[in-house]
Amino acid sequence: MRSIEEILTLYRQRVTFYGPLQTKMRIIQQIYNGTAEVALPDMERNEIPYAPNLLAQGVDQMAGRIASVIPSVTFASKNNNRTETRRVQTASSVVTGWWQADRIPMKMKQRARHMIAYGMSPVVLRWNEKEHRPTWHVRHPLETFPSTDLIPGTVTPTDCIFAYRRSAGWLRSMGYTPQLVAVVGNNDLHDSASMLLMEYVDKYGTQLLLTSYAQSDPTYGVTYGDDGGGLRGAILEFLPNPSEEMSCTVPMRITLDGAAGQFDNMIGMYYMQSRLMALETIAVEKGIFPDTYLISRPGEIGRYLDGPHDGRTGMVNIIAGGDIREIQSQPGYLTNPTIDRLERNQRVTAGIPAEFGGESTGNIRTGRRGDAVLSAVIDFPVAEAQETFAFALEEENEIAIGLAKSYDGSTSRTLYVGTGNTTKAVTYSADQVFPDPEHVVSYPATGTDINSLIIGLGQRVGLGIMSKRTAAMLDPFIDNPEVEHDQIIAEGLEQALVASIQQQAASGALPPIVLSQIMTLVKSDKMEIADALNKVTEDAQKEQEAKAAAEQQGMAGSMDPQAMAAPAAMQALTGAQASPIPGPSSGQSALSGLLSTLRRPAQTVQPMRGVDRGAM
Repeated sequence: MRSIEEILTLYRQRVTFYGPLQTKMRIIQQIYNGTAEVALPDMERNEIPYAPNLLAQGVDQMAGRIASVIPSVTFASKNNNRTETRRVQTASSVVTGWWQADRIPMKMKQRARHMIAYGMSPVVLRWNEKEHRPTWHVRHPLETFPSTDLIPGTVTPTDCIFAYRRSAGWLRSMGYTPQLVAVVGNNDLHDSASMLLMEYVDKYGTQLLLTSYAQSDPTYGVTYGDDGGGLRGAILEFLPNPSEEMSCTVPMRITLDGAAGQFDNMIGMYYMQSRLMALETIAVEKGIFPDTYLISRPGEIGRYLDGPHDGRTGMVNIIAGGDIREIQSQPGYLTNPTIDRLERNQRVTAGIPAEFGGESTGNIRTGRRGDAVLSAVIDFPVAEAQETFAFALEEENEIAIGLAKSYDGSTSRTLYVGTGNTTKAVTYSADQVFPDPEHVVSYPATGTDINSLIIGLGQRVGLGIMSKRTAAMLDPFIDNPEVEHDQIIAEGLEQALVASIQQQAASGALPPIVLSQIMTLVKSDKMEIADALNKVTEDAQKEQEAKAAAEQQGMAGSMDPQAMAAPAAMQALTGAQASPIPGPSSGQSALSGLLSTLRRPAQTVQPMRGVDRGAM
């Protein structure tokens, strides 16, 4: 556990180290939020930017494509027995359930914007005592100061400092009045006064510090209060980390040296374009309302008797001894081409194609060519960001597993995984499900968004080089490929069953009364068609058994019409083939017996061979 002086010293060093990066971050933030101003020092005025906000468009489009696909979590079984296979499936479901309960898909959209715009996407994992699960806290890059040994490509720093501000009133409401008095020296501070707080996170825990009063923002310039440049501090909270693993990750965008956003190089061009457009707008305004000059006549002194008035007021200028002349000012002849050239340079430098704005360049004639151009611009940045996030999520899941084992241990917990009809309850014990935290987090196909992924899977299945089961495992819309596979088979068999019943009903093999029973059960949403068919079959079997018992007792005449139809229904439902010729009635059977008796020969002795029958 570090002392307050050591933490404050580290903070000073990291403010200096990350100062240039955070200066760019704040400019990017102003451009994205539309709060940037274009300074016109020659005119002693500031203008809002009139240039199209390509940066905000590029950040939203790139981040949307990166976060549109959720990666899959895979635990490998050590052997192929059924128990181990179920354990790894449960482990994957538990981590996926944590993501779903913590709204990780929504948080990934925020993290993707941080990664693209600022070059880093910090997050802190903590244990949620109320819901008994780990939770991901997304932190703003402007308040993040990781250890200086963190290089692009790695995600876990040695330690990290988060510096942010809270009001004195908030500190008092949280019960930190003694620490506030100890740092400031009195309790006279107004509730709206801004105080600097620091969170120091390492593998042993999190320390929350309150530092001396400072009005300026530390990311711009360091202002350490009224004590001659030295920070004072007091510890507000200390939260130990039972897993003794670093609970903070700071994935960075891969560059040559340090962290950098994708749009850092377009800042100068954006402000130049905005300045030119502001000057052009001013020139157009002057062309509509030109400057007016009073020119004296020879030997006279020109003067205004009433005025001067702006032309926009509609009032008349009255003069004596001179003439009024208007001076027209027009923009330079290369102003518009220069503005258009700056916009093109921004698109090329930052990788913002016209398709992001719903437009298409003039030299593209086919959809395939448009896809190829768009793919050349965005596929590799998207793939790089997705691979970085996959590695970061893998590290974060291991941290979450360590927290679950430390806080829950062998306690049994239940969470719900999936959406819609695929939602299922998963009961687990952290110690049993996660004996080894090693696993793999991977995207189905890095560099593709959700639309490209689905199209690619369909094409591969159509070509026959990928099975439908594999495509279901890669499809992010399918939570459980095994359940989906069983559902597809069940739907196919259901269609075959419906076709079979329709065929029997059309041919008359299925009695109408049985068909109506099945239709009533299905239509009233009491049963599915398979269950309805089983129920009608069981009822027909019971009726047939009851009729047989009644015939044995001599009560066959008391059967109702539905029971009389039971044999035919049973025959149709059991699939027995009925003869196209109707069976004989009772009278026909008696007549057949009588005729067989009359046709019997008078003698049964066969004549001897060689004897003439006529002689006999």
